[in-house]
Amino acid sequence: MALRSAQRTRVEPTRWRRMTEARGSGGAGRAPKQPAQLKVMIIDPNPNNRDRLKDLVRDLEFVASVSDRGSPHSILDVLAQNPVHVIMIDRNPGAGDVFEIVKVIRGKSVGAHTRFVLIGDAIDEAVQQQGAAVGIAAYLQRPYDQRSVERALMTAIGGSSGQAATAASASAQQAKARDGLRDTLDKLRKVSIFAGFTDQELVRLLKICRTRQFEAGTYVFHEGEKGTSLFVLVTGKLEIRSTADGEERVLVEMNPGDCFGEMAIIDSEPRSADAVAAADCTVIEVNESVVNNNDDIISLKLVRQIAILLAKKLRRQSLPHPR
Repeated sequence: MALRSAQRTRVEPTRWRRMTEARGSGGAGRAPKQPAQLKVMIIDPNPNNRDRLKDLVRDLEFVASVSDRGSPHSILDVLAQNPVHVIMIDRNPGAGDVFEIVKVIRGKSVGAHTRFVLIGDAIDEAVQQQGAAVGIAAYLQRPYDQRSVERALMTAIGGSSGQAATAASASAQQAKARDGLRDTLDKLRKVSIFAGFTDQELVRLLKICRTRQFEAGTYVFHEGEKGTSLFVLVTGKLEIRSTADGEERVLVEMNPGDCFGEMAIIDSEPRSADAVAAADCTVIEVNESVVNNNDDIISLKLVRQIAILLAKKLRRQSLPHPR
């Protein structure tokens, strides 16, 4: 009788945590709730299976959101817009071979860091071997309950629910960093001097050059200084100024994408004017050593683009001014 009573009052771990927290903060020794971080996607052609699994996953404390799809159609486009940490995919996803689908997703940048849980009615050793070959991290066999779902997700991420939340947070930070890098590369691609550079070359350029911030009113360089760098304005506004007879005047207004200071590293002469931030701005400083390295494809491309830039400036100066 005692055994039956104990069985009758047994509660699943996740439900027990919720019940404990619902009692308020008076309970001594209560474990702190883990922040919801994990983003999960379910791919299953059976709508009833999707709904049941979604309910179980959504109820886990470390899960922030759950989305579902009936097939893997256009999944790369979906992940590009809404990346997730874990995809729980049925052994028969409704279109194509599941192992080939996982392989394709993991081979693309949008899915390179995504973990996979394979769901099926009979997951034997042969299936697990196929899954391991394409990077499937965990398996969920029907019939399942909340505990087995939680265990599968923790296995996919690697560790406890707290570690899952930490890993998800780290993955989110990586995604944010990737988005930031992509935004920077998109901005650089609009700069004429970086035309023709691949993503890999632009990333290398960012590593060997300095990205500098200037507040409005501060000088990037002064007239008469030795010039050892050229600059590319990424954000903000900048003015090239010169002082004559005690009067300062603006020679050129620079906008994002404009390059300045290139003459000094070509002819090794002192700066012919001041460069002043007219608003808070971000610039990339390219040292002359980068330009003068004849063994580097980046240097050769920069020299070519500088030559084109100077030719355009010369043509503009040689055009007759309207009267």
